[in-house]
Amino acid sequence: MFFSKNIVFKGGVAILFALFFVTIFSHNGILDYYHLSKEKQLIVMDIKKIEEKNLNFSRQINRLTNDKDYIEHVAKHEFGMAAADEYVFKTISNRKTSVNNEIKEP
Repeated sequence: MFFSKNIVFKGGVAILFALFFVTIFSHNGILDYYHLSKEKQLIVMDIKKIEEKNLNFSRQINRLTNDKDYIEHVAKHEFGMAAADEYVFKTISNRKTSVNNEIKEP
């Protein structure tokens, strides 16, 4: 009688251990859930960054469509354009630098 209770107890412990092992390490177990939740957090952060970029692009499109001063600013600073009554002067430096970045006069 004692022998059968001991076997039942050990069998129950073995079954509980097996269920515990399967719950943690199996496919769709706790470890998979943990890894997927971390991956989800990274994806949500990426989505937020992309949404922020989209909002900035939408604002820029709106300004390029409606704001004449902004269009002029972009044309001058990003494309090097000038208005009809403006002159653009470009200077050329005669100084040359050597390999160790010392300035040498010609």
